[in-house]
Amino acid sequence: MDKVIAWWGKGIFVSLCVSMVLLGTGPLDSSLPSARISAWSASRTTFFIWLIWKLLIWVRYGRSQLGFRKRVIPIPLLLFFTFVTLSLLPDFHQAGDYRYFFLGAMHYLMIFDLCSDPKRWKMIFFLLALLPGLLAVRGILYDPLVLELDQMRRFGYPLPHPNIAGYLFAMTLPLCLAIAVGERGRMRVLSLLSGGGQLLALILTYSRGSWLGWCASMVSFGVMLKRWREIWVILTMVGLLLAFATPLQQRLFTLVRPQSDFSINDRMASMEAGLRVGLDHPLLGVGYGRGRLREGLRELQQGGVLDIGHIAHTHNMYVELFAQTGLLGLGTFLWLLFQALSQALNNASRFEGVNRVLALGIAAAWIAFAVTGLGDVPFYHHEIRILFFTLLALTDSYPAVPNTPRI
Repeated sequence: MDKVIAWWGKGIFVSLCVSMVLLGTGPLDSSLPSARISAWSASRTTFFIWLIWKLLIWVRYGRSQLGFRKRVIPIPLLLFFTFVTLSLLPDFHQAGDYRYFFLGAMHYLMIFDLCSDPKRWKMIFFLLALLPGLLAVRGILYDPLVLELDQMRRFGYPLPHPNIAGYLFAMTLPLCLAIAVGERGRMRVLSLLSGGGQLLALILTYSRGSWLGWCASMVSFGVMLKRWREIWVILTMVGLLLAFATPLQQRLFTLVRPQSDFSINDRMASMEAGLRVGLDHPLLGVGYGRGRLREGLRELQQGGVLDIGHIAHTHNMYVELFAQTGLLGLGTFLWLLFQALSQALNNASRFEGVNRVLALGIAAAWIAFAVTGLGDVPFYHHEIRILFFTLLALTDSYPAVPNTPRI
């Protein structure tokens, strides 16, 4: 029985690695109906296997061996989860998005539980940072016309939307750059190749929010690391590309002249509507999820306060959480982000060499997440939700990576 439990735990970690691989390569389709394999489906299935494994440990060894007492889950995360849950009371109707949020939080628990070992932690980090380069290659091979900039075809496949791809690359590129700066030899070469592919794909998404998030992460990474050479090389390459690519220039300049772009005006109207919903329900909002947000908007429309068409979401993570979970939910989420960034910086201050660089890469990824959230809502996308909770678990369980030479 002891060997079964031990091997069961190893199998669960392998399943989590498969989930990270699928996050970096994109979902795999099959000729069979409903046989699509994605990072989300792998994580969801792994959770139930992990739950059974924990039950076996409890029966065999007792509650003291479950492992959670040794490490403490951050209070901001517990409070944020609590307020998201309370926002749906008393009847939990329109709770489809909450189900996804719950399973995302359980993904955090699995990573947090199984990746305290430095070698496991490093494997998850490297998969998260390097494999999205394959996602970039896969998308370009699927539609080579995205490379013809004059057509302004947005990079998206195999993810559902270009903005989702942009959000993912904005967060994984700082992790990839951290490997390029901190590692040597083959790993550095792999990180440079992967980073180049990810950067190209990020540019081709034409996602302005992701561009801003990535730029913020690069500048902050250079400031924290006090090494500007790599950052200036990257920014110069991007600047040269913008100088000779008219569609990219036009897309970027809409941020300077937002009134000239219909999609920005539409998003601003959506954000304003979301703020009105939040102000009418300031404590716990109307309830977490897109369905509850639409209910709140219909209330305002029927009351004559709003005159706006269909809104899928508000295109702003902070406005969305204010409308759905109120000041309590938004406040604890901001606390959670601040705690995650502070923890990453604290991890960096405790180590030297590659350990410090990897921790700073995580801090830069958090900055990318926070800035990109000004133009998108990450928790409705399976890939970004999994990425968020994985990065949070890696931040909270940060160990010293073994066998790390000084830089």
